[in-house]
Amino acid sequence: MAAAHEVTVDELWSLIKKEITGIQVVWEVANSLYFQPHSEGWSRLGQDAPLLFGLTQTVYVESLLMRVARLMDPASSGKGGHQQNLSLSRLATLESNLSADEATVRGVWDGSGLKRVRDKLLSHNDLVRQLTVEHSVNIPMTAEDIRGLRQLVDGLLAFQQAVNLKLRHTSYLHEGLTVRVQAEVNVLNNMILGGEQFFELLPEHECLQQAWGKVRHG
Repeated sequence: MAAAHEVTVDELWSLIKKEITGIQVVWEVANSLYFQPHSEGWSRLGQDAPLLFGLTQTVYVESLLMRVARLMDPASSGKGGHQQNLSLSRLATLESNLSADEATVRGVWDGSGLKRVRDKLLSHNDLVRQLTVEHSVNIPMTAEDIRGLRQLVDGLLAFQQAVNLKLRHTSYLHEGLTVRVQAEVNVLNNMILGGEQFFELLPEHECLQQAWGKVRHG
């Protein structure tokens, strides 16, 4: 049987950077859409399609929490510790001078209480809990939990910057993704407002009625 591939620090860091970048993208979208003052168009969508609006928020937050939680897993798990995890702890195990950076992020994680939310509400279907509380699609996250997520994302971005400087001797820029997400959210907002304006004008303009008929009937 071939020996398992020993992952190098550089290989592991390349994967972790991708994970952190994915977390940044999901956070920026959720933050722009749900945790900042709503733009006019997006607010209208929340009023007109509240179920879709709420479920979309739930999906973003659950995905974000699970992505962050995986990075906070131990270096190894499973029976005998044979399962190697893609986590900050494994990186610090391979490169000891990153231990302080990993400990800083872990301190934020441990202080947030989000591990309890992940373990009790997302990783397992706790039957006793399901029998004693009203079942809901939405996980019960508080404003404090959201602040904890925000702090963790900030901590991971700072970790990414510090570790990249130590391992690659270069800075890591995050602003490009943030600007792109914000620009696309603005496009979405304008599309919603444009659609609303279209339907407001539709009864009074024959050309718009004809255009709408072509869209409906292909």
